[in-house]
Amino acid sequence: MNEYPVARPVEAVSFETEGRKMVSLSDPEGFSDVSLAVSLPAFFIITQMNGQRNVSQICDEFYRQFHQPVLNEDILSLISQLDDNLFLDNARFKERKATALKSFLADKTRRAVFAGKSYPDDEKQLNGLIDKWLTERSPKNGNLVKAIIVPHIDFHVGGDMMAAGWREIRNSDADLFVILGVGHSLSEDFFACVDKDFSTPLGVMKVDSGFLAALRVNFGEEIYSQADAHRNEHSIEFQSLFMSHMAKQRPGIRSAPILLSFPENIWSISHPVFNGERIDRFIEALKKTAQDDRRKICFVASVDFSHVGARFGDTFKLTTDELKRIENDDRELIDAILSLDTGRFMAKILQTNSRNRVCGFPALYTLLKVIKAGRGELIEYRQNLENAGETMVSFASLALSE
Repeated sequence: MNEYPVARPVEAVSFETEGRKMVSLSDPEGFSDVSLAVSLPAFFIITQMNGQRNVSQICDEFYRQFHQPVLNEDILSLISQLDDNLFLDNARFKERKATALKSFLADKTRRAVFAGKSYPDDEKQLNGLIDKWLTERSPKNGNLVKAIIVPHIDFHVGGDMMAAGWREIRNSDADLFVILGVGHSLSEDFFACVDKDFSTPLGVMKVDSGFLAALRVNFGEEIYSQADAHRNEHSIEFQSLFMSHMAKQRPGIRSAPILLSFPENIWSISHPVFNGERIDRFIEALKKTAQDDRRKICFVASVDFSHVGARFGDTFKLTTDELKRIENDDRELIDAILSLDTGRFMAKILQTNSRNRVCGFPALYTLLKVIKAGRGELIEYRQNLENAGETMVSFASLALSE
């Protein structure tokens, strides 16, 4: 059984219960819906499951690290537990993954995988919640908004801030909404398009096949090879709720969902797929596709800003001064975005992103390169503290207008 076990990449979050430090493991790709709690020693053992060590060698490594023995049987039991929950990269997992991806590709629509988990799956309840948020204030920019920047943090944390951005385009006369999301599980390419309508509890977000077909021609390469990255991605699903809500009044509107993921130093990387030249060509193709389209287009960037703290590997405390430092960095980025200054935006990203981890960088950069706007407005900025203040994610809502 898994003589040389390989642990899959998982999301690990530390927590404390009854004075004991533990680690919660979850699958960012969503093939397993289990959250598995393990002790710190067990977590160390899992980190040694890299396919290069057998059980005996893992025992030896544990002893070298902690000067305490661990039984082969204990490690075998842990391996079995990981296997049962699809946390091992083995034949069982590969079979489950292949089945899930085959099902996704066969589905006519992209399913609402976070309904009932991150937001209500009841149509009336969800519709009432979004209605409440959208009508709390009046939009400030009328039909002049060319793009909004909204969060994709957990819906119960930032749903009202998503609505704050969507409120600004509630009365928009745009026909097409190009949604730039973050591909958290993208691995084979830096972007992913999907030609599937998005099912939601409020109806369907219709995807514009014609726009995507034109993008494919302008880019000159396949754009659907990573379509399965949309299967379990929340950054566009959350925005599809507001699109579906809007479509109740304007059934003719369409969307173009695009996931993006690339590092800020991509232009210095020499790689056949992940390189700055391909990114520049893709962005230029997107810009041309939008310019050639005769309809009115609105862009939506679904992004969060800084990710700092224990959950992301930091060992320092999130003091008041540290949180203020992060806010200052974020606000400098936001000022560059509001000024439509791509150069200043990139300079700040290169200076701070190694510590702040702005996951929305690819979508924000792409937006700045394709948008034609005259001014920007910050609607709201917020920091969300988790795990007793050990972890922080920041996010904001912005509108870019003519």
